[in-house]
Amino acid sequence: MTKEKEFLEVFNQLEQYLRVEYNGDHFSYSGFMSTLYRIKKTGKNKIINNKYNFDVLKQASQIRNIIAHNNDVLVPSEVFMNKFKEIVDRMTNPLKVENIMIPFSQLKTVQPSNTVGEAIELLKEHGYNTIPVIGDHHLLGIFTEKSVFDYLSMFNNESIAKSMKISDIIEAIDLNYDPRKYFAFISRGTLVETAYEHFDRDRKHRREMLILLVTEHGEKDEKLLGIVTMRDIENALLG
Repeated sequence: MTKEKEFLEVFNQLEQYLRVEYNGDHFSYSGFMSTLYRIKKTGKNKIINNKYNFDVLKQASQIRNIIAHNNDVLVPSEVFMNKFKEIVDRMTNPLKVENIMIPFSQLKTVQPSNTVGEAIELLKEHGYNTIPVIGDHHLLGIFTEKSVFDYLSMFNNESIAKSMKISDIIEAIDLNYDPRKYFAFISRGTLVETAYEHFDRDRKHRREMLILLVTEHGEKDEKLLGIVTMRDIENALLG
C-alpha cells in the first residue's frame, strides 16, 4: 500500500467517525474543517481542543485535498503519518476509565484498625490528598487532609488524637456522610472524556472533586477496582 493510500484510509476513518459522532451519520456532512471548528467551539472533545492536535488535523485536511486532486504531487512523511494515526486512533478508539485508573493493587490504603496518625503520615509520605479506607475488601470511606476537621465540625464537644483509630472517626469519612463533594463513583467502562466532565462540572459549582472511585458499574457498594485523578485524565487526553 502506498503512503498516499494509507493516509486516505486513515483520513476516511476519521471523517466517518466525525460524521457518526457529531452529525448523526447524516449525509449532509458539513465538511471536515467546518465540523472540526464546530466541535472545537463546543469544547466537548479534548483531543480536538488541543492546539497541537488541531494543527495536525488541519494539515491532514490540506494534504487530503492535494492528494485527492493530484495524487502524484505530495507524499505524507513517516513522521506526520505516525502523528496523524495516533490522534485518529485516540479519537476513534477512545480510552476508558479502566485503561488509565490506578488499579486497586497499587493503591495505598488504610484499614479501620489503623490510627489517624498513620493515615496522616501516609498522606505526607506519598504526597497524596486521599487515602481509601478498606475493610473486608470493600471501600468504607475516603480519608483526606480535611477528615480531622470534618470530624471536629460534626462533634463540637469532641477532641481528636493521632492515636485514635480510623474506626473512631468513620462517621466523618464514610460513604454516607458528605460534608463536601470529595469523590464520586464511576464505572470502569466510562469514557475518559466523560470522566473529565465530572471534574469540570465540579469546578463550575465551586466544589472540590479529588478523585473518582472506579467500580464495575459505578455503584458504591461494589468492590473498589481503582481510582482516577484529574492528573490521570489530563495525561490521557492531552498526552
